[in-house]
Amino acid sequence: MNATAKIKIKRSSKTFGQFANLPSAFKSPPKGVADKAMVIAKIDGLKRVVVKQLQEAANQLALVNRYNIKNEKRIKLVNAIMVSVYAAMSKHYTKYQTNVLSLPESKERREVILACIDITEQAAIACKHYFKEIYSAKSLGYRRNRSKCIDMGVRILELLRIEQRFRALRHQKLPPAAWQDINRVFFSLLVHGDIDESRELSGYIGTWAKKSSIKKQNASASAKKIYLSIQLFGLLDAPSWSTRLFHAADAYLEHVADAIVIHTDDKVELEPGWLMTNIDLKGPPLFQREQHPVDPSIKFEYSNLYNHLINDYEELAKMKFIGQLDEDKLSRPLFDLEEIERFPLLETMLFGLRPRERMQKRHAAFGHESLKLFFGYRQTFDLLMDMANEDVKRLTKTRAFSDTLAGVSAGLSDKLNSHSLTKWEIVNFSTGGILVLTRESASTNPIQIGQIVAFNPNDDVKRPMLGYVSRINRPSEQQVEVAIVRFSNHAESALLQENQKSNETGSGVILFQNMEGKWCLIARHDYDFIPGTPFKLLRESNKTIPARLGNVMLSKQEFIVFELSAPGM
Repeated sequence: MNATAKIKIKRSSKTFGQFANLPSAFKSPPKGVADKAMVIAKIDGLKRVVVKQLQEAANQLALVNRYNIKNEKRIKLVNAIMVSVYAAMSKHYTKYQTNVLSLPESKERREVILACIDITEQAAIACKHYFKEIYSAKSLGYRRNRSKCIDMGVRILELLRIEQRFRALRHQKLPPAAWQDINRVFFSLLVHGDIDESRELSGYIGTWAKKSSIKKQNASASAKKIYLSIQLFGLLDAPSWSTRLFHAADAYLEHVADAIVIHTDDKVELEPGWLMTNIDLKGPPLFQREQHPVDPSIKFEYSNLYNHLINDYEELAKMKFIGQLDEDKLSRPLFDLEEIERFPLLETMLFGLRPRERMQKRHAAFGHESLKLFFGYRQTFDLLMDMANEDVKRLTKTRAFSDTLAGVSAGLSDKLNSHSLTKWEIVNFSTGGILVLTRESASTNPIQIGQIVAFNPNDDVKRPMLGYVSRINRPSEQQVEVAIVRFSNHAESALLQENQKSNETGSGVILFQNMEGKWCLIARHDYDFIPGTPFKLLRESNKTIPARLGNVMLSKQEFIVFELSAPGM
């Protein structure tokens, strides 16, 4: 990453080196709390039970922050605790990040992640106290502790990035106070021009690195590198992605020269390819200026990253069109991904780098309106096949059991959650989609980002609406929200038979009309369909018509959507 050009920001801000809502110690420490050997021995003694070990580490860090201990001594104790548990944290982060399925969540997974979040929060609090003590916005005072300020600044940003990534494993975002502290630390170093010096990190959590690099050298990064990593991850709404793709944003930051460049804020309107942030912003960077601007502020130029993603998308589309994958032409960040993950990743990143404005008005649901949800390609296709049956009485009887299960998120009730508590309830809706809520349990049915879903109200026997899971969120400890983007009001099943394979039964596909009235076709990735392919389409009416696949409109990990050209439709 290249050195940053001189950034001009105002030094008049009183928030340099300060933190919002930073708890203060107020008690004298009892015996043993600050005894490093005793604390580490207690934590290490629980290594065989990793959940207990991580929870004890979080508890000890909280005690360290609660009592009046000299900041230098506190930092030494915090560093020792982090060294003691970092390997366990890293092991479990890798384990959960590479496992796509995060819902339902096991008790161990939940407790490990929550303990790791507590550890990073408490360790960051200790570092913030020390940074606040040694930092000065004035040049002379800052020079006395310059190296320590960079050390602490980088360490705070590293801890907050780790917190961001562990929260993302549960599809949760950083709280606003954490975003504000990230910006305050960075601007406090930026005002002195000290954002490019690298420091050794605790490890590789939240970074993109080859396995060979991990074995050969310790991780290191500058304040700017970690800051941009946090900003891009938040801007792209990566917590709503499949966890397997979390490293992709950092991979592109590493791969693309000057992927995001920081500039002095000239206060003019932001053009495409530009973002801005300020010292007190409580979230990711913005595509447009706030109504009441805050100083100091900076601008980000991300056109190099955006153009590289466009080139990768077009190159991948060419390979798909000719039916030949040349891995030598793939960008390094795409190389390690599964083939079905590449298009969805690029589409998602490009979408996240464009200004978004809600086109449809949201409507809140009242009275706990419930819903039937059918997740997955197989369930959706089978439902549409059954719905083609004109015998409503017979259909109601044969689907009674599966439709009952579709109304709840857990097929089995447990001691804490009855079927009534695990019903799918509508939070809000618009013409573009719907947000639903349920109570999570160990029996919650598996749900993934990018999964196709059919849905309709519980008392509705008409054809279901069609969409896909765009986001999973945990607004509270026992609740799960699922956002569904809607394709259309009408969908039907069909069989696709390639012209040169007339003896085959055909591949099960789903047809729908989008909001503009155009016909589209949904297929599984393993069908290996290519745009331009002619075929015969057997519709529910038992009528066979000639058709041709058009351009790819959307690609998710479970399915792909093509435009459909068919004279008979």
